[in-house]
Amino acid sequence: MHFLGIDAGTTGVTVGVYDENGNLIAKSYSEFETYYPQPGWVEQNADHWWNSIIDACRQAVKIAKASDSIAAIAVANQRETIVPVGKDGEPVSRAIVWQDRRCIEEVELIKRRIGEERIAEITGLKPDPYFSLPKILWWMRHTDVVERSWKLMLVHDYIVYKLTGEIVTDYSNASRTMLLDIKSRKWWDEIFEEFNLDVSLLPDLVNSGEVVGEIRGNVAERLGINSKAVVVAGGGDQQCSALAQGVVREGKVKSTTGTGTFMVAPVEKIKDYGEIIYSAHVVPNINVGEVSIFTTGSLLSWVKREFYKGEDYDVINEEAERSGIGARGVFILPFFSGAGCPHWNPLARGAILGLTLAHNRGDIARAVMESVAFEVRTNIEVMERKGIKIEELRLDGGAAKSMLWNQIFADVTGKRCLVSSDVEATARGAAILAASGSDNFSGIDDALKVFLPDFTEVLPQEDGKKVYEEIYSRYFRLREVNLNSGGIEWEYCLS
Repeated sequence: MHFLGIDAGTTGVTVGVYDENGNLIAKSYSEFETYYPQPGWVEQNADHWWNSIIDACRQAVKIAKASDSIAAIAVANQRETIVPVGKDGEPVSRAIVWQDRRCIEEVELIKRRIGEERIAEITGLKPDPYFSLPKILWWMRHTDVVERSWKLMLVHDYIVYKLTGEIVTDYSNASRTMLLDIKSRKWWDEIFEEFNLDVSLLPDLVNSGEVVGEIRGNVAERLGINSKAVVVAGGGDQQCSALAQGVVREGKVKSTTGTGTFMVAPVEKIKDYGEIIYSAHVVPNINVGEVSIFTTGSLLSWVKREFYKGEDYDVINEEAERSGIGARGVFILPFFSGAGCPHWNPLARGAILGLTLAHNRGDIARAVMESVAFEVRTNIEVMERKGIKIEELRLDGGAAKSMLWNQIFADVTGKRCLVSSDVEATARGAAILAASGSDNFSGIDDALKVFLPDFTEVLPQEDGKKVYEEIYSRYFRLREVNLNSGGIEWEYCLS
């Protein structure tokens, strides 16, 4: 008996095949193209998601020799990204990706007509181009895309539709659209009426872990599967990652650094609105406080592409470690795609500061790692001010493969860090949901007991923690100048 976890991420699809004891048997990855038609615009072709899923599934199932034993499938996905689909089931246009920043005017429209406080109170979110509603409004104001659409689907919804023919979305994904009442768990009628948006364009709402249906037609054959696998409602990638890390109750927070850095902390109740946002967990009836830092792992990828042509991340880690604490005075402000939590400034821009002719590429790489940790610390402090308990950080994502970066996180935040033995936790989270909807397990908690990975502990080192206190205070001043554009001279901040 095997379970298929599909992670439809921002740059590609990872598929993991897991056995009934929670062991990863095989995985495969297939990348798809992203388009940048104008500065700030980010688009993808939904057909490319589907083709990558077929490729990755076939490879993973073949490697695992599991074509006859796949019992259930679930999808985790990049969130907020939305695609319009016609009555023929085909995309009407390219999807607008979560990173896209074209919708600033639509965000201002939402603020004027609904208000930031009202949006936060009902949806848990903050008006920002990040979320799905501004993207929909952009289509409505500038194109006839919505008029020609039968359904508006998130990535999860489109893939589940291709698998089963059913049109559903789960609460964890719906809570990222700015269209869901997070308390009642229903589509928010008021906002649909305010913007003349037909609620029938949106999928039906279901719980993560709920069986949606069986794979339809010849799709199983295309995926390399012979068994009659059921498709189970999955969830947003960050909530699935949190599930796979065992972050299902208040006190723990997971921090995933991939393209961006995303932190998820379960909350017993929503305590305050504003700087951080709130979403539905994949665990029914639980909400999470969330932090989104947009440009982190992608910034290190940029450094690799521009300064380490043809070299791998081992070289980057070695040179960053030689640079030492503080990156020899280099600071990076990681706002290369605007600033997310808790700043919420879509117009913010990145900066590399303090460079001299004595510096090298290793200093820049180290400064990237430190800047991400500084932003994580800032958001931890915000969460704790709001009364959210944080006892430890659970780390996953590509950055968690770097023991140097893990130690930087521990030293900067002063928190005990646990690094998952499965850093690709999103696919594991999807597999847990798949298993929970099968006949083998009684639900999510039951499946989690089996699928929870091992962790390596990384503790703060007193020397590093002490030095980073002073460096963080300098970073804080630099950031305030960058975001607020006034008052303090750069030279003073760097000294």
